[in-house]
This record gives sequence, C-alpha cells and structure tokens, in this order.
Amino acid sequence: MGKKGNKTIENILDTSIELFFQKGIEATSISDITAKTGISKGSLYFHFPDKQTLVSEALSRYENSFFEFINVSLQGNSPGEKMENFFESVKKMHKTKNYSGGCIFGNTALEMADKNDSLSQMVKHVFDRWASILSNIIRDAQKTGEIRRDIDSLVLANLIVSSLEGGIMLSRLEKKGEPLSQTIFALDTMLCLKKTGN
Repeated sequence: MGKKGNKTIENILDTSIELFFQKGIEATSISDITAKTGISKGSLYFHFPDKQTLVSEALSRYENSFFEFINVSLQGNSPGEKMENFFESVKKMHKTKNYSGGCIFGNTALEMADKNDSLSQMVKHVFDRWASILSNIIRDAQKTGEIRRDIDSLVLANLIVSSLEGGIMLSRLEKKGEPLSQTIFALDTMLCLKKTGN
C-alpha cells in the first residue's frame, strides 16, 4: 500500500482512538469518524470492512503505544525505583490529560465485557500482559528487599493493575488527581516500597 493509503489508515485509527476515549465505542459511529477525518465512508470501508475490524485494529494500535509507555516508565537503578518511576509516570500522564478519557482498556472492559467476547478477550490480553511485566519487576524487587515477599508477585501485579484502573476511573469522574494519587500512595504503603540502602 502506498504512503497515501498508510496515512489514511493512520488518520482513521488515531481519530477512532480519540473518539473512543471521548464517547466510548458504541456511541462512536462511523459517521462520527468520517466527519472528523474528512474521509468518505467508501474510503473508510475500503480499509476496514466493518466497525468491529476498525475497533480491533484501533485498540491494537493503542496497545502498542500503551506498552511503549510502560516500558519507558519502568526505568530506574533498582527494581523498586522502577516501580516508583512507573507510578509517577502514570500520575503525570493523566494529569497532562486533565483526568479526561481515563484508560481506553478499562473503559472498554466496562463497556463491552457482557456484550462482545472478542473485544473482552483483547482487553484481558492487555491486562494479563501488563500484569506479567509488573510481576517480573516485583519479583526482582522482592529479591532486593524493596517490596514485601509474603505475597506472590503476580498477585501483587494484578492488584496494582486493578487498583490503578479504579483510581484512574475515579480521577476521571471527579476531574482531579487526588483519587489516583491516593490509590498510588496506598499501593506504595501496601507494597512497602523502599529504595535500597534505606
């Protein structure tokens, strides 16, 4: 496919993601997407035969950037510092967005869990992958004594994912950072996060 076709696809996917954040998947129509992109329905359907395909590809596109964010955020001189930096990055990212939109995967889970098995499985895969990455960092931090060792690393990772999703949702609802900050403070305390040498 030529550069023009690739740019059209990227435009459709990026616009779809933006609208899914704002309105949700079901409330976003093909007409909404074509109106915002200026692309005809015929052109859109040439690249995406139906809305399900478009939604799946848009979520896959956002998944790539989501895990790029996670990998960049999980940097530090020790496993515990990596977790602290990750938490700070989450807070900063949602503050930059003015606590609008929430998490597209959490939103999709709430919207589609009982309606669309395919999208539900996509979101489950994202959460499982996220938890697996965190579990590896936590396991290393348990070895260095930066995180408590009496709870399995994957159990803690799943708790972090679910707690952050809840904090993000409440901050979106209240349009302020305190719910997410309080959630992260509670996670820090529960994990007993401390830097090595302290």
